[in-house]
Order: sequence, then C-alpha cells, then structure tokens
Amino acid sequence: MPKNTLPKSIRELGVAYQIRLSGLDEQLDSSEKIYASAFKKLYYHLYSNSNSSRSEKIMSDLSNLLLCKIVAERTNAQDVIADFLDKRGTANELLLPLLKENFPHLITDEDKFYLDDKALRYGLGELSGLSLQSASAHVMGEAFQALMGPRLRGDKGQFFTPKSLVRAMIAILNPASGAKVVDPACGTGGFLVETQSLQSRNFQSQPFGKLIGIDKDKDLCRLAEATLEIVAPERGVILNCNSLDIKTLMNLPEDQSPFNADYVLTNPPFGAKIKVTEREILKQFRLGHKWTYSDSGWIQDSQLRDAQDPQILFIELCISLLKPGGQMGIVLPEGVFGNTNMGYVWDFIRSQGNIIALLDCPRTTFQPSTDTKTNVLFFEKGKTTPSTQNDSNKAWMAVALNCGHDRRGRFVKTNGESYPDDYPLIGDSFKSRSTELTPWQQVEITDPYYLCPRYYDKSPLKELEKEAQRLGAELISIRDMVNKGHLFIRKGHEVGAESYGTGEIPFVRTSDISNYEVSIDPTRAVSEEVYEQFRDLEQLAPNDILMVVDGRYRIGRSAVLHEHNYVCVVQSHIRIITVAPKSPIDAIELLYILNLPMIQHQIRNLVFIQSTLGSLGSRLNEIMIPIPKKNAEWVRTIDEFRQLIQGRSDLLKRLKEFDHAGYEL
Repeated sequence: MPKNTLPKSIRELGVAYQIRLSGLDEQLDSSEKIYASAFKKLYYHLYSNSNSSRSEKIMSDLSNLLLCKIVAERTNAQDVIADFLDKRGTANELLLPLLKENFPHLITDEDKFYLDDKALRYGLGELSGLSLQSASAHVMGEAFQALMGPRLRGDKGQFFTPKSLVRAMIAILNPASGAKVVDPACGTGGFLVETQSLQSRNFQSQPFGKLIGIDKDKDLCRLAEATLEIVAPERGVILNCNSLDIKTLMNLPEDQSPFNADYVLTNPPFGAKIKVTEREILKQFRLGHKWTYSDSGWIQDSQLRDAQDPQILFIELCISLLKPGGQMGIVLPEGVFGNTNMGYVWDFIRSQGNIIALLDCPRTTFQPSTDTKTNVLFFEKGKTTPSTQNDSNKAWMAVALNCGHDRRGRFVKTNGESYPDDYPLIGDSFKSRSTELTPWQQVEITDPYYLCPRYYDKSPLKELEKEAQRLGAELISIRDMVNKGHLFIRKGHEVGAESYGTGEIPFVRTSDISNYEVSIDPTRAVSEEVYEQFRDLEQLAPNDILMVVDGRYRIGRSAVLHEHNYVCVVQSHIRIITVAPKSPIDAIELLYILNLPMIQHQIRNLVFIQSTLGSLGSRLNEIMIPIPKKNAEWVRTIDEFRQLIQGRSDLLKRLKEFDHAGYEL
C-alpha cells in the first residue's frame, strides 16, 4: 500500500471549479490599497503618538473621526471641523456636539474622546484628503474591515469572524437585493458590510433592503455605525442594546425592527464564563427553560434554568427574528453539535424549520484569539406555524480543512506563499452543490443529536474503498475486529499528580506518544507500589499498541511497546490495543495501517471537540481499516517498516544500558 496515499482535498476537488469564483478571494485593488494604506497609517500614528495604547479606544476615536468626516461631507459642518483643526476648541467641545446631533442613538452625554487633541487633529487632517462619499462600498468595506478585524479582540466571548468565513456564509445564503439582513451580535458590522459589498456587485441597479445590526458593546456599535455610514448610507441601522431582551426589540419602531428578517447572519458570543443568569431574560426563551428527555424526544419543562450559554439563546433569538421562509447562518462552538446534553436544542431547531447545511470549520479559524472549535449551521424557518418536529434527516455538508492562516494568525508562510483557504470555494460553489466538482455532499443525519459535519464526510472512506479494491483488501471496522476476537481494547488510568516523581516506572501520557514510539518523561515516573495498583488492570505487554483518543492535538497518534518499555502505567486518554494471535494482521501491520493518511482522515472526522479538548471516544470502533492480501508489495512495505521500528527499539534498549543514575539538583 503506498505510503503517501492522501484523500482528495477541497482544493483538488475544485481545480476545475476555481475559474468560476466570483471574486470573493481577490486581492485588494489599487483603490482599496489607497484607503487601506491611509487608515493603517492613521491607526499606527494614533497608537504611537497618543495617550492611549488600547486598540479598542483608538479604534473608537478613529470611528468618531470617520463619522465627523462623513457629517462634514454631507452637511455644512466644515466650519466646525476647521475650528477644531485651527485649535479654536477641543474635540470634546466642538466635535462631540456635532456627533450627538447627527448620531443621537450612539453618542450620549457621558461619551468623550479618549485621545489627546493633537493626535485627533492629525487624524482628522489625514482624513481630509479622502472622499468617503465617493468611494464604493466594496472599496471602503475592504479597507476599513482589513484594519479593524485583526486589532480588535473581545473580552466577553466576542471573537471576530474571519472575513473569508463571513463571505462564504453570505455566498451560501446569497441574500436577494431587497432583503432585510440582520446580525444580532454585529460587533464591528462585518456580516453587514460584506453583505452590502456582495449585493453592490451583484445588484447594482436594484433597490436594497435594510441592514440591521445589534450589539451590547457601545464602542463596537460605534465602529459598525461608522463603517455602515460609509459603505451603506441610509441603509444600515445599528442598535446599541441587549439583543437577548426580546421585549425591548419588540418595542423598536418599525424602521429599526429586526423582526421579520429575510436573513440572519451572525457569530454570537459564546463561552461557559459568560452564561446568562438574568431570569427576566431566560424566561423569554424556550431554551431558557429546563428540558427532559423521553422516548418521544426532548420536552420543555415549565421550570427556568439557573443559567444558559448565550449561544443557545441566540439560536432561538435568530429563529424568532426570521420571517417564515427566512434563512439563518450562525457560527456555533462544536460542543453544540455533538454534546449529548444539547439534544433538546436540536429538537427545538427541527420543530421550527429545516436544517439546510452544515459547515465544518478548521480549528485554526478563530486562532490565535481562541482555540474553540466551531461549525456553522444554516437553517430555514418553516413557512407555516411550527407545531410538530420536522422529520427531514438530510442536509448539505462541507468540510473546510484550511482557513487562510495558521494558529498564530499568520497569513503568509516563511517561504512567501499564502496559507491555503477553503472558504472561498465552499461559499461560491454552494449554488452548484449537486455537481461532483464541489466540496458539498448531501448526507443523511443518522444520529439526530450528533451533527458534527465532518462525521458525515464520506470522502476518506471512498478513497479507502478505492485503495482496498486496488490491493484486493478487505475492509473491516475496529468494532468487527473486536467482536471477532482479533483485537482487545482497554482504557488507561490516572495515577494522580501526587504520584509523579515517586519512582522510576514511566507514566505514559498523550504527549509522550509520537513518531510510533513512547518518549519517557522521568518527572512523571511513579513508584513500584503505584505500578502494582494498575498492572493487572492494564495488562501491558510487548507489541501492545498505545493510541491517543482524547486531548488537544495528538488524537490518533499511536506507538508500539517493546521489551524495554512495556513496564509502565498508561494514562486514561490512551487506549491499549492488543492484537490476538489469530488476527489476520499483527501489531506492526496494525500500527502501519492506523497511521495511513486515509485512516488518519477518518479519525479526524470521528473526533468531537468540546470547547478545546477533543475526544474520539467509542467512535474508535467505527474506524474502517483494510486487511490487505499478503502480496509482494505489502510484504516488502511492512518488512521495511518492521525493520525500522524494531531497529530503533534495539538501539534504545542498548542506549538504556548506558543510562546511569544522576544527581538530583
């Protein structure tokens, strides 16, 4: 079996499709570069020469300066600007009243400029050479969002959505020109700005509908207002209030109301540390109540929960905002898609309409801001009053493996190449999703409470079937191997931190497994007494395979034990696999098979990530492996692999003979 057999990536699937991209991944053009350069120069000057080092405060004042510039271009406020530039008053004396008059919903009596007047005069002077009114929405959106996005970080679960994902979500739903589009957690307005940008390209001569954004954070609302005033004047509405207070939203005037929306696009705040506990808010939501499970599904109780994660309430809020037939795209942590305790959420969602599509996002999407794994749910609200749960169990699914940057947020590799990004193709190809050239698959949701998109991705299995056919191999699941007595699988154990360093028996953790071998960390070694407690439970022996099934990044990694290192204790996040003598493959063959790229791709699809920790769990049994015929190609490959594994073991055993007790520092 070839060592480098890889499943087709999204880019390989879409080579023939790339020519049809509608410009969603284009680079900044010359006009955009002019504005982006000006904004960037201004930001860095304010950062270096002002009395504030907080990006949020600098961006807040920059947005206020942009609003002042907009007012000056639209009205006869040039005299006020001139007075400020000529030092005939301070920003708080001259500019703030101007903003209060034109943006009373954003500027209050308590507001003020944070930066000193010298820095603000420089900033306003730099803006004087730019025409904000004449620039297109696409140009201004690109320039301003490119500046804001990387520099703003939320401290209340607000992690700003990468632009390529925003564009993909908008392309998937493809809002019509006159549609009302709402983002109830708008932050700096990325979804609304990109919606305007897309529609201005696609519907140049058609009237546009409303763009409504809501956020609790006043500074973010001001940034969003400034951007929308530039890119979508008289179309955008930004509301500074608590989105989850539905009663407040219902009392808004009709021209500001977020209800009866055609589309809702959002990335709500999420996190266990920001739970909603206010009873007045919780009781406005069905998902703010407790639910119990019965044979017929989850049933809502009359009792309120003590607290609820905000993202769960946002799901219900977004559905409430939609008109019948309206559609939603919402970013959610993966825990919502696979936690057994979240089943009631999916029963509620299905009772309200149909799941259109599921998008699996790479873990790096929101890094370095947060390590939380996310996915995207696309939903259509039922056109009739919901009463019974929808029975549809089919949905479209796509998996992004790359997001355009690494986990440190770098967009360019050390060799100068850009990091690959799968989102543009995924977004643009949704219109043609029924063709084989796209990364979209229509799948059947076999478990109504487990909706991690990649779990239903059959591409690695299809590749495995092709390879098995080529080699004349039989495919069999780990579960069937266990049932036939070919494999025995058991769990490791925890010894407790108090046992670390009490002896010389290795305690093998997930971080100790790499490159098919077990590394020994002497600081975690345990005593003979501790080893005796677990020896009969783990029954370790040479040729046992250790496989990581829980953790952060090493899930699926495996190693084999040898004569020189089988005396150890294994952590609970590791599974111990013993190959029986009657098995059609031996331990070295299984080790080789488990590390094939197509098997590792399967394992990736089976991992569920709760917050930042991943787990393979019982889904280990679903892994399909090939049992190849012992032809010359297979024998030659395995013999070489066996010699390398055994040779390294022999060398390590010999090196251990030179290991003498040192002096403790």
